[in-house]
Amino acid sequence: MRLERYPQEDGEGRFHGQETMMKVRSLIRFLTICSVLVVVLLGIAEGVLRFVFGLGNPVLITQDSACEYILKPDQRVHRFFVNTSTNHYGMRSEEVPPSRDPSRLRILFVGDSLTYGTSRVDQSQIFTEILHRELPSIVHKQVDVLNASAGAWAPDNEFSYIRSRGIFQSDLVVFVLNDVDVTQPRATLNDVGDSTPSRRPATAIGELWTRYLKARLYSGATKSDAGTSIATNADQVVQANLRDLDAADALVTAQGARMVIVFLPFRLDIPDKSAQAQATLREWCSAHHVPMLDLTATELPYSIRDLDLDNGYHFNARGNAIVADGILKLWPQTVGQP
Repeated sequence: MRLERYPQEDGEGRFHGQETMMKVRSLIRFLTICSVLVVVLLGIAEGVLRFVFGLGNPVLITQDSACEYILKPDQRVHRFFVNTSTNHYGMRSEEVPPSRDPSRLRILFVGDSLTYGTSRVDQSQIFTEILHRELPSIVHKQVDVLNASAGAWAPDNEFSYIRSRGIFQSDLVVFVLNDVDVTQPRATLNDVGDSTPSRRPATAIGELWTRYLKARLYSGATKSDAGTSIATNADQVVQANLRDLDAADALVTAQGARMVIVFLPFRLDIPDKSAQAQATLREWCSAHHVPMLDLTATELPYSIRDLDLDNGYHFNARGNAIVADGILKLWPQTVGQP
């Protein structure tokens, strides 16, 4: 009788099947280990970027019905080894006491990113804080310095701040104006550029990519600050800004204080581009009997590299110190005792 041979697994078939299964399991194990390693490495990178460098926690601005936007109040940010704090009124300065000590001199500085100092310069090194420490030796009394400022603010934004909030019982209200401010219309959130966001990014890694790496890889990926270029054919804007200064002077005077102008041109605009704004502000100050501290001569001996961060517009720590020193030298004969 002849027996039929049915197909069945022989030893070699079982060996190949087991080998295939082992390869699949090894591949799965390898992919699992790689996935875990990627997650761990991403977690470590996120932690280092967030807790060491401060990415994922930028200084924020917030929408404001009066000024378009202000620095978000009550922030405490440590980022790239730099400290930035804002008080309850969105100022980059100490809290404003509920009642003013009459034995102290109170000065309210109002300005744009030059006064704010950027988040790349530590709060202790911006010129308003240096003045906070050094002015008492000149005015012979303790000094409160308030810093109401935000990137790209124009004179209309700055006037809107004191019109909506008052001058906080200040003795002096100092408008810090650069040469671009004279021709700059009121700034909106869209004019700020990418330097100060209004929302916190979801991750530090995401911010590293969208705000820094992407900007370097793709030209034109970032917006520039609206307050860094002089407008042409802006006569109407100039007149509107001068009217804002008129109204600011009237408001400050009505509240028993004195207005002061600090002219702080961009170093790269000195002398040619800044001359027109300098003349315009000097004429306005003369007509209104408002002291003007012109820091053109203070900046002139220094190069852009000496004074500025790499964008050529905003002061580095040394630039802030030079600005503060220039104000301190001009103060006695220009402002004197209020």
